[in-house]
Amino acid sequence: MSKPNPYRLTRDVLPRAYRVFLTPDIESATFAGRVEIDVDVVAPVSAITLHAKDLELSPATVTSAGVAHHAGRHESDERYETVTFPFDQKIEPGPATLELAFTGILGDQLSGFYRSTYVDDAGTTHVIATTQFEHSDARRAFPCFDEPAMKATFQVNLTVPDGLLAVSNTPETANVDLGNGQRSVSFAPTMVMSTYLVAFVVGPFEATEALDVGGVPVRVIYPIGKGHLTALALEAAQFALTYFPDYFAIPYPGAKLDMVAIPDFAFGAMENLGCVTFRETALLVDPASASLAEIYRIAEVVHHELAHMWFGDLVTMEWWEGIWLNEAFATFMQLKCSDAFRPEWGIWSEQAVHKDLALQIDGLAHTRPIEYEVLSPDDTQGMFDALTYEKGSSVLRMLEQFLTEEVFRDGIRHYLRQHLYANAVTTDLWDALEEVSGAPVRTMMDSWILQGGHPLVSLEGDELRQEPFCFLGADAKGAIGDRWLVPVLTRPLEGGDVSRHLVVEETLRIADAGPTLLNAGGSGVYRSHYRPADLATIAADLGRLSAIERATLLSDGWATLLARVITWREFLTLARGMVPFDEPTPWDFVAQAADLVRRSLDEPARRVLAGEVAELASPVLARLGWDAQDGEDPLRAQLRGIVVRLLGEVARDETVRAEALARYDRGDLPGDLANSILRLVADEGRPGDYERFVEAARSAPTPQEAMRYMGALGSFNDERLALDAADRCLHDFRTQDGPLVLPALMRNEVTGPAVWRYVTARWDEVTTRFSPSLHARVAAGIASFVRDPALADEVEAFHAAHPVVGGYPASVEQWVERMRVGQAFAEAIRQQF
Repeated sequence: MSKPNPYRLTRDVLPRAYRVFLTPDIESATFAGRVEIDVDVVAPVSAITLHAKDLELSPATVTSAGVAHHAGRHESDERYETVTFPFDQKIEPGPATLELAFTGILGDQLSGFYRSTYVDDAGTTHVIATTQFEHSDARRAFPCFDEPAMKATFQVNLTVPDGLLAVSNTPETANVDLGNGQRSVSFAPTMVMSTYLVAFVVGPFEATEALDVGGVPVRVIYPIGKGHLTALALEAAQFALTYFPDYFAIPYPGAKLDMVAIPDFAFGAMENLGCVTFRETALLVDPASASLAEIYRIAEVVHHELAHMWFGDLVTMEWWEGIWLNEAFATFMQLKCSDAFRPEWGIWSEQAVHKDLALQIDGLAHTRPIEYEVLSPDDTQGMFDALTYEKGSSVLRMLEQFLTEEVFRDGIRHYLRQHLYANAVTTDLWDALEEVSGAPVRTMMDSWILQGGHPLVSLEGDELRQEPFCFLGADAKGAIGDRWLVPVLTRPLEGGDVSRHLVVEETLRIADAGPTLLNAGGSGVYRSHYRPADLATIAADLGRLSAIERATLLSDGWATLLARVITWREFLTLARGMVPFDEPTPWDFVAQAADLVRRSLDEPARRVLAGEVAELASPVLARLGWDAQDGEDPLRAQLRGIVVRLLGEVARDETVRAEALARYDRGDLPGDLANSILRLVADEGRPGDYERFVEAARSAPTPQEAMRYMGALGSFNDERLALDAADRCLHDFRTQDGPLVLPALMRNEVTGPAVWRYVTARWDEVTTRFSPSLHARVAAGIASFVRDPALADEVEAFHAAHPVVGGYPASVEQWVERMRVGQAFAEAIRQQF
């Protein structure tokens, strides 16, 4: 019999309904509160244990069967973040109500009930109080049974200063003037849900007029003066609240939807029922000045969070090891919804980039299974990464395409109906899909979810062969598994029906007429490998592939090049086949490959590479031109930015670089070209440009423009400027942004090592200033250190001696390994020039 998990509460007392009363004092960064919790006492108890962290607690009272029981003291357990109240007599089974008061601090670590500030266009500083409770931080705001399976209803009451907007998960039911400069705002009870989904926000905000979507009022709430940036989010939400109820065959479960832009936010967004909170770059945008990627980011995050209203809020994981399914499924559904919202964006082709990001990690010895055992809620931190979101969603897409879309949808509807307002585990979903489809879903999915890694599927004649894909070779596969049940879709290159194969053993013979395309439709979560002659045949006839298939082929080509399975010449053959196609995703892989090759080479070989890249990309820019045409396909605009960067940075094309400077000087920075132009301007290093970039980031009219200028600081090659930018990350830029800018500074091959040493010399300051969830991101830039073995040894030794505790601790080991992969690649690629 397994031992009970000490991080989980007993089921002797179960919550049913909370009434939460809070009075935040925003100026002093404190709050006071009181909570009443209706509970069911399941077995006789003489003490009640629940969660609380960083709170000062009063004595507690439990009223049961008309009798009040008192606990004048409590015992705290810091390790398990619990408090236990021993009562003066035993409490018998039945309904009861627990009451206690508390006080707390509005912190600055972007978790729990915390404080944030912003400056409006008039220069006035405003302070807000907001929440972020996932995974286990509701206990920082009020004592509670803070586990996803201990669902209850929540009725929130906030006492706030006059003139401030207060919102929570549900509609306002009362707003009473207390006559002392304060108001008492009450909200309706929520549906039965988990504590991590509770939210409340107080501050000087403005709101759009409510948009009625099938009876659901929808608003965007935003810092003063930013209302002109809300239209796309509203449109995306309106579409989603029509799309998802139809797909799931279940109405939206909330009574209203507020989407709130938070000035300081650690994540992209948070799916609090009816009160979704967002980082500003994920909610507010000016489509007239934004790039396609920036516009798409708004839609995808809105669609992701609204998918959670069903998959996560309505039906919730039973314990934290199931968080991967919440996030993976929401990512999968965001793709489906966004593709229906804007088919012209080519969402499924673009998704190949995100899948590739996950598989780049998944080919490392330091990968992990998508699902693993979680004891402490902190163990969950490692799940909020690309393996959960991108690999997990890709595995679901692969399963959907294998089962067919209609069968998969019917299985999802069946699963949701079975677990409405309750909790479930991963195998409940597999069982529902298996029941509807008749396919061996559980066995198949176990091979993808419960072991790390993915296969390399090779086609040799009429034989499919699978083997583990490992960037550093089979002797260094670490956590990568051995064999998968691989659903492989193939078709003849010249056209014809798609064949479905389930590769169970190491090899499988197929009957397709050659030449054969592996991964037809591009949904497979594996790397494809062809014999050189077959690859050349496909590269010469890429017009017979769909856009998704071309993106997948270039993704696999880049990965197998990095793993030293194919040569640069073979990859270049594939890239040359892409010249006629105005598709940004395959060209993004070409740009990634060319950049790492350039970093790996010495100057004479770089000139050879520059000539090859110029020959490859110049015809594309000549066809596209620098200026967008009326009615232009948005994908052409996105490709233009990639090709300009490729020619300016790798080919060192002086004409392109001069044009970039001229356009910057006259303020001609269209969204899809802006990042490339700014990087080339910074690389040029003209006097005064750095200061202009810093000021432009500070005064940017949109959050996207601010991030463009901050990110471009990484392209200045002057060490003094790079260290100034690093200092600004620690002392000037928002705490949500510094951890994203520092890796960009480290990726500069001239100044990156100095920035890394600057940061690591101040590691205690870094870990104090930034939210623990962001610590590991600071190290992301080290993967670019591919030419200096001594530096790599120094980097590895430092991070081994300074392990990251919060955030994504395994990702630091992954960045170190990616640095080693890059070194092995650099050594091999130099032999090819």
